[in-house]
Amino acid sequence: MKKLITKGFFLLMLFLSCAIQAQEMEVKGMVTDMAEVPLSGASITIKGTSKGVVADFDGNYSINTSKGDVLIFSYLGYLSQEIQVNDNSTINAKLEEDAALLEEVVVVGFGIQKKANVTGATGSVDMEDILANRPITNPIEAIQGTIPGLQITTNSGQPGASGLGINIRGTTSINGGSPLILMNNVPVSVDDINPQDVQSITVLKDASATSIYGARAAFGVILITTKTPATDQPIKFNYSSTFSFLYPEDIPDKASTYSFINAINDWGTNPFWTGQDIPAWVGFLDEYQENPSSYPLGYAEFNGLRYPLADTDLIGEWINDLGFTQIHNFDFSGGGEKTSYRISAGFSDEDGIIITRNDSFKKYNVNASLTSKLTSKLTSTTNIIYRNSTRKTPLGSYSNSISFNPYTPARGNHIFEDGTEVPYDTPANRELLKVAPKILNDNIRFFQKLDFNLAKGLNLIGEYTFEKKNLTRTTSDNQILTVNPERFVLNAVDPVNTFFRKENTQTNYNALNFYGKYDKSIGKHNFGILAGVNSEENSFESFDAQRNNLINVDLPSLSGATGAQTTDDSYGEWSVLGYFGRLNYNFAEKYFLEVSGRYDGSSRFPEGNRFGFFPSFSGGWHLGRESFMKSIGFLSSLKLRGSWGEIGNQNTPSLYPAVPGLGITDYGDTGTINWLNEETGTRYSTLLLPNLVSSTFTWETVQTLNLGFDAAFFMNRLSTSFDWFNRKTLDMLAPGSELPGILGAAAPLENVADLESQGWELGISWNDKIGEFSYNIGATLYDYNSKITKFDNPAGLLSQYYVGQELGEIWGYTTDGYYTVDDFEPGTLNEDPNSPNYLTGGTLKAGIPYWEGRTQNPGDIKYIDQDGDGIITDGNNTLEDSGDRTIIGNSTRNYQYGFFGNFKYKNFDFSFLANGVGKRDVYVNNRVRFPYLDEFSVVYKSQLDYWTPDNRDAFFPRNYPLGGVNYGISRSTQTKYMINGAYLRIKNLTFGYSLPTDILKKNGIDKLRLYIAGENLFSFNDYPDGINTELATQGSGGIYPFIKSYSIGLNLTF
Repeated sequence: MKKLITKGFFLLMLFLSCAIQAQEMEVKGMVTDMAEVPLSGASITIKGTSKGVVADFDGNYSINTSKGDVLIFSYLGYLSQEIQVNDNSTINAKLEEDAALLEEVVVVGFGIQKKANVTGATGSVDMEDILANRPITNPIEAIQGTIPGLQITTNSGQPGASGLGINIRGTTSINGGSPLILMNNVPVSVDDINPQDVQSITVLKDASATSIYGARAAFGVILITTKTPATDQPIKFNYSSTFSFLYPEDIPDKASTYSFINAINDWGTNPFWTGQDIPAWVGFLDEYQENPSSYPLGYAEFNGLRYPLADTDLIGEWINDLGFTQIHNFDFSGGGEKTSYRISAGFSDEDGIIITRNDSFKKYNVNASLTSKLTSKLTSTTNIIYRNSTRKTPLGSYSNSISFNPYTPARGNHIFEDGTEVPYDTPANRELLKVAPKILNDNIRFFQKLDFNLAKGLNLIGEYTFEKKNLTRTTSDNQILTVNPERFVLNAVDPVNTFFRKENTQTNYNALNFYGKYDKSIGKHNFGILAGVNSEENSFESFDAQRNNLINVDLPSLSGATGAQTTDDSYGEWSVLGYFGRLNYNFAEKYFLEVSGRYDGSSRFPEGNRFGFFPSFSGGWHLGRESFMKSIGFLSSLKLRGSWGEIGNQNTPSLYPAVPGLGITDYGDTGTINWLNEETGTRYSTLLLPNLVSSTFTWETVQTLNLGFDAAFFMNRLSTSFDWFNRKTLDMLAPGSELPGILGAAAPLENVADLESQGWELGISWNDKIGEFSYNIGATLYDYNSKITKFDNPAGLLSQYYVGQELGEIWGYTTDGYYTVDDFEPGTLNEDPNSPNYLTGGTLKAGIPYWEGRTQNPGDIKYIDQDGDGIITDGNNTLEDSGDRTIIGNSTRNYQYGFFGNFKYKNFDFSFLANGVGKRDVYVNNRVRFPYLDEFSVVYKSQLDYWTPDNRDAFFPRNYPLGGVNYGISRSTQTKYMINGAYLRIKNLTFGYSLPTDILKKNGIDKLRLYIAGENLFSFNDYPDGINTELATQGSGGIYPFIKSYSIGLNLTF
């Protein structure tokens, strides 16, 4: 019976198999566009299955299918088409271009334009994919390396620090400035924006694109477009979370106590700054190295002083190898035919790398938007943004941990002979025993827009914004008794000097935009007109108070103190008023012309010079739409464009540069000039002489010429954009002609300086889809240089700007190795190897250049004598007489580039982002770079390769005691220690997986994506240990380090 069943089952399967095979058929055909151009790589899949093929180079395909199946034909940039299989074995498909892509728009000043019609220099990024993969709290940070011409640098990795430097196309003015960042046509701080609320970011680069925004747009404009509510959509919920683990980069390694003290001994320093005898210390260390048990407490006592011998791990005790950040975002949106809404909330909690409860930043964001169609003609948009943040900064900074000596205790107490225990004054103990500063921010922003459609194509729009910011900063000092960890003696403490200080700053901002737009087409003639007025007012006032002698140091407050109290305040206000207009015209969307202008006024200038008019012009030719270009099959589009325009810059050194300032002396400050009552000894506050101001200065003017093209090839898969620009900043504010010294005042600021910048930008990308695999890769590259073309410096002083100077120039000496024994007359050097003055005191041979007034020794840096006088000098520090210094480098970041890519296969996705600098010179002269810059400097492992008679090929020269005659000569700016600042950094790698929708739908979930990501992962560079590639400035070497992170996260929609 079992055999019979088995045979029957086998025969049934064989029958079904034959039946299925009988129904299968081979279908062939070609996939083309509407012009019958083959679409190589088009995807052909059987609906409801994962089975599919890809068209070959000629658009041909072949697939095994069955009658009744539905074939889906798809191609990137085209609408998909479904065709059912019948008896016909040949199926050809013609795909139509996706109109939505053809009509892609970008945000421009006070409106939008078709991307294909834009004639100014712009760049834009859709943030949906970028921000979904990045554990960041600043939306601008996400676009680093994705838009050519946009430079973003980091100033600090500390939680909550305002650490981004943003620059568009290099330096615009010697008076500084940064791009105008706008949301809803109104300036905004990026710190107040939740990145998850951002839909796109557009960067406006040239004057034709930015001039519509007027007074504050001289340095470029960044337009942030937020996500808007969708109409006729059921309510949708989104939740995302990211958990990140933080690691510090480029923390320098300290030398051991043994190496540190031996280096100090080699350099001839004695005694140490804390009093110890260096040769004796070296002896104790030698004993300790041979037998640590000889000094079980880790130190020796000699002549009443302690000599530390054991290493401590202050960095390890104070700096964590693992910080932590968590970010949570939630939003819901929906709407009907007339009303739509979106409400979002975000929370981020950043804990830094310093081991304390006070290295942290917490931020809460709420964003609510409501759009209502009040009538058939009137639409209202309301948006409210609220932000609350708390930042705590440790008393013991990162700089403390890397600058304390290698034997300094990290924590704990010092035990005196009588058994008394007193805590060491170290970063960790300060955090445990003192109150850390705290900064609270509480900001709210209200935006209201009314859009009234008067007639077809004609709209009147009014926008009002009010923003209120409150900042409260508190600090206190409880003057605890501590022991100096270097000298091991008690620090002086005066309880009267305990204090509490509170500062409050309030800022109010109002902005009003009122403008009208009219669009009209007459045949192939298309017109657009925009005209309006913009008004902004900003005021702030700050008040702070301090009181000494706290009653209870655990409850610090102004009312909880009894000592002297001081108060101070500051205030300021500014306003701008601008009238603007723009005319757009195109013929058949092939020939384009745009004219715009703005009449701007600013309160910062003297009356009579407050207003200026700034026009701009741009044009374009969509060459790819000409009939004679249609025969070029690989060309999808080609647009040539050019622009010229000017814009005013109101970035003055202060809010009231036209008002003479009167300084006031503090009656308690005996170091300043004030009136003294000889009978009572009382000093009185007095007013100082006012500074000189000009009554005629006015706007700086920025003129920009821009030429560029946009092109696409191979069915829009390859896209490229190129721009060349020349920018002139005229009438920059700078000190006028030098005044007689007898006047006793500096020359006032006047419009007397000019700057010219020139550069180019290139962007290229490739988009494609092969079956279920789609990808997008791209690269950006740009370069520029800036040169002073006018400046009042008749003496040609190198300490000032001068005509012909390229910004970023580094003046210094050309290194010619070290002085060697062979450079000295025989027998003149001290040749006793046991003498502390071994190989010193010699006489240089004739013809060997030397420093005047200094005695050179073997191991000192030798410089090339550029002027041939045999003496190394600075000359008169002028262009005519620069001595032996020449231009040896430039700190400008040249050839900045970026790479990015996104790849998707079925439910998997991968993305990467990298950026870098191709050429830059960096000269760092701080304690991390050079050994023993001051008596408090520690020595790092990277600094131990210094010249000695036994190490003559060392990287660093012979060192000297602090303040010695030769101290500092070898550290002069020079070619030997110039750093190659080029680098490549892998900014982000992300791998994600989206769960299948058929599984999720059963549980009421639309989308669930899980991902892992790495941020600031690693870099390729020649930078020395402890110096980071991306920090805008290295400072004294103690800047909070750059942070890399590893993250896990999810995105959920239901």
